[in-house]
Amino acid sequence: MIGQKNTNEWDRAIRSRDRGLIASLQSVYGDNPDRIEERLGALLETVTRFSEAYGERDVSFVRAPGRLNTVGMHADHRGAFINPISLDKEILICFSRRDDDRVEVRNLDPAYGTRRFRLSDICPEGAIRSDAEWLDWTQEKTDERRAAGVNEDWVTKLQAPPAYLYTRYPERQFRGFNGVMGSSLPDMGGLSSSSAVIVATTEIMTHINDIDLDDGQFVRYAGTAEWYVGTRGGFGDHAAIKCGRLGKITHMKTLPELMIDAYLPFPDGYQIIIFDSGIQANKTGGAGQKFNEKTATYEIGEVFLRSYLEARHPDAIRGVAAARMDLDIEKKFHLGDVIECLDQTEIYALIQSLPERIDRRGLLRQLPDRKAFFKQQFATHDEPTGGYQVRMVITYGIAESARSRNLKDVLNRNRVDLYGQLMNVSHDGDRIDLDAPRFDPEKDLHLQPGDYNCSIPEIDEMVDVAMDTGAVGAQISGAGLGGSMMVLVESGGVDAIIEAMRARYYEPRGIPERLTVAFPVQGAGVL
Repeated sequence: MIGQKNTNEWDRAIRSRDRGLIASLQSVYGDNPDRIEERLGALLETVTRFSEAYGERDVSFVRAPGRLNTVGMHADHRGAFINPISLDKEILICFSRRDDDRVEVRNLDPAYGTRRFRLSDICPEGAIRSDAEWLDWTQEKTDERRAAGVNEDWVTKLQAPPAYLYTRYPERQFRGFNGVMGSSLPDMGGLSSSSAVIVATTEIMTHINDIDLDDGQFVRYAGTAEWYVGTRGGFGDHAAIKCGRLGKITHMKTLPELMIDAYLPFPDGYQIIIFDSGIQANKTGGAGQKFNEKTATYEIGEVFLRSYLEARHPDAIRGVAAARMDLDIEKKFHLGDVIECLDQTEIYALIQSLPERIDRRGLLRQLPDRKAFFKQQFATHDEPTGGYQVRMVITYGIAESARSRNLKDVLNRNRVDLYGQLMNVSHDGDRIDLDAPRFDPEKDLHLQPGDYNCSIPEIDEMVDVAMDTGAVGAQISGAGLGGSMMVLVESGGVDAIIEAMRARYYEPRGIPERLTVAFPVQGAGVL
């Protein structure tokens, strides 16, 4: 870590290409000269704007990269493995600590402007003792902002970490900060720009308030804090952003606790290209409704799943829960645990026992003892037409857990063809329309697409263009509902894929071409 410097000292170090600074940047971004120069330019612009706004101060920099989860979609919050890389596109904030509780952040993008608030105005007034209480409180705040028409403002991402940290340290007098933020991440592009802001702000708040968190605590706090924004995800994006390593794929779980199983080498001779669809995925707007609906469908499905397991495989579920009794977690068994407890035949019997669809009235009538839990889930989204598609969402989640677990073995055997297959089947589970069964009992579990249905027609078309042009694998990126998609391709085929996407997708629609050849960099932190 470089540490704190005066704004003038930073300016001199950047302009003179200070050896220590260059070495630190190479440890984060690799030794590509163009990449280092681009980041030096970003540092200089940010510290210059800070100096113009606030004068000469002692400042630090925090960076939080975007992430690309290559296998393990929509399942990190179900206790499944994920396999992300941290990207060289990132949020960068130059900041200084204040002596009061005010926060002021100026965005280099004039479309976002400056946001100011007092920590005492946005933190809970009463005690928040559990994640369930935090969920209820953040839902109330989200509903209030929606009623006022201000829920989509980016200030909520700055407010989320201090509001949650306050619930963990209610006796602490938190200090605020001044900051200038720049970003090379596309907004709402499926690369976790929102979570990157959450992670960067968590880094700042813990740094300036002398809060020492291990990686597991940090990831859990940042992920739970993001519920304040109005989404109901897990911690996978935050773990990917925080724990990435230069040149590596991180094979890890975030539930029941953070477990980094391996840092896998990215396959030699292959590249992942990220193509932006040009369709924004706004999780604080309409996309957030469907995002929360799918999370609620998982939760509803797990009620049926646990009931089935307790009746037919009680030792399996109790054994997993007993092994976690000492962990400070409310939920002791997750959907991703199913593949560790049951064989494929038993899993298929479980899947076929689940309701295909069920509406809210049917849930409350069938399981009246879970009324409070269900209503908590219902509050986050509108009821889906036709009810909750329980069976195929759970099928997707269990099968994706198997796919994401398998990637470690696939890469250790250098089977890039199977890497692509895992991506392709995963995307089939997200497709709007699929000309194949969503569940085929004659196929292995990892080949079952299920029906998560968070793609859009444009991204389905982009995936098809990539596969027609020789890609090994292609799928949507992130939560879906817009944003980006990714393509796994041999290095020699990169230009052909780009040209095909230009000719068949971007130019016919008049959409500006926006793509990134992904490179794994070091995870988030203070420089």
